[in-house]
Amino acid sequence: MTQLPAEDIIEWNHIFDRLAKTAYNTDVWAAAYLINGGAGDDGFYYFRCWLIGMGKDIYGAVMAAPDSLATVVHSNWDAEGIDAEAEIYAAAHQAWMKVTGQSDTAPYPARKESTELVGEDWNFEDDELMQRHLPKLSALYENRYK
Repeated sequence: MTQLPAEDIIEWNHIFDRLAKTAYNTDVWAAAYLINGGAGDDGFYYFRCWLIGMGKDIYGAVMAAPDSLATVVHSNWDAEGIDAEAEIYAAAHQAWMKVTGQSDTAPYPARKESTELVGEDWNFEDDELMQRHLPKLSALYENRYK
């Protein structure tokens, strides 16, 4: 990314932010919750970063049907991998600092979008609801966290 001009790096960050915003919905959060054995605000953000990093095909499939993650993960999935891969969120800022010579204390011009959670609010602890919303993932993780 450091081969790009600073303006293109900022635009890449804007695209990344829009993808993260689009993934901010309850069924994707439920999938993160199920796969990771829980997911608070930060954990869900890192999960969305990981999801973006998985590429266009997987991201698109999950946006159409979050339960499609059952074909990506497996029952003994290591959630630590998601946290490690999630560091993609800082890639643009790191590249921008390198290209511009700015320090991490310099104002970073990428926009920070606020987001509203989209979708029906439901209890991720309710096994019946989890099975209704994410049947394949529920079957995959049926006994993992009990």
